[in-house]
Amino acid sequence: MKEVLKKLMILGAVVVWAIIASACAKPPKAQLTVSKNQIKQGESVSVEWKTQNAKEILLNGKKVGTNGTEVYTPTDSTTYEIVGRSGKKEAKDSKSVQVEVLPAGPTITLNADPGAISVGGKATLRWSSQRADKVDIPGLGTFGPSGETNISPTQSITYTATAKGPGGEASASARVTVTGDPTKITEPPSNPNNPNSQAEGRFKATVRSIFFDFDKSDLRDDAKSTLDKNAQFLTTTGNNTIVFRIEGNCDPRGSEEYNLALGDKRANTAKTYLVGKGVDPSRMDVISNGKRNSRGTSEGDPTTIPSWANDRRADFIYVRGGETLRTEPPATAPADNK
Repeated sequence: MKEVLKKLMILGAVVVWAIIASACAKPPKAQLTVSKNQIKQGESVSVEWKTQNAKEILLNGKKVGTNGTEVYTPTDSTTYEIVGRSGKKEAKDSKSVQVEVLPAGPTITLNADPGAISVGGKATLRWSSQRADKVDIPGLGTFGPSGETNISPTQSITYTATAKGPGGEASASARVTVTGDPTKITEPPSNPNNPNSQAEGRFKATVRSIFFDFDKSDLRDDAKSTLDKNAQFLTTTGNNTIVFRIEGNCDPRGSEEYNLALGDKRANTAKTYLVGKGVDPSRMDVISNGKRNSRGTSEGDPTTIPSWANDRRADFIYVRGGETLRTEPPATAPADNK
């Protein structure tokens, strides 16, 4: 009997000790951090956690180790939670990551018509894009989201058009195959009775380029004076149906992307001024060459070729239209009747 009582006393002591030990056990701790609280769609975030005195650790319901790091790429805003448990005791910590959903990226198609020409022949590049602000075609310039341009390559070439918009970029390519010997290209003889030939000659002899200061697209006084003369020519009878292109150019300093944007601003500044002087905007097309045509290696001035100052300009290129101007024969005095 005494032996039974002794065992019961020992068992009771163990139970009491276990209860006391459980009551005195340190509570679990849990801490969670994220590398970024806000990201753009497609970016990743690191989630790091640390725990103490926990026998079971859950990260968003998944069992994990005492300490660790996971990398996630959430598609939308997400809350990450770490839970540390020890018996009935529990510790939690959480952090939210906001995800900025980006607009859909652009799409573009490009084709060449025809896709094969003889040397000296012409083709047309046509493109169509969606969700794009502009289209860049290296070697040709910067254009609107959809359009076309005439080309006359002297050798086979693949053109690549890149559509750019808030959602990113997309590219498409088209190849033009050229057959024949480029050294045997001959210019067709000019026909003085061809109205286009006459109009083009008048245009080239009268319409002048304008020049800009470094990193600027606003018009200088000399540029305004030149544009006034250009507008006077372009609005007179015989010239008021001429269609032309304004090409913005930059010196070679700066990135290609920056200079394409600056060239576009320069060309559009010239166009806006001419519209204000009465030139119909439908007669003008605008492109940017960026620094593609730059030749200068130092500053100089606009009359020095090559120079950076000459590179910073807007050129005016005849496209089509214009009338044949006829000169009335001089009046002759009537013959005397004798």
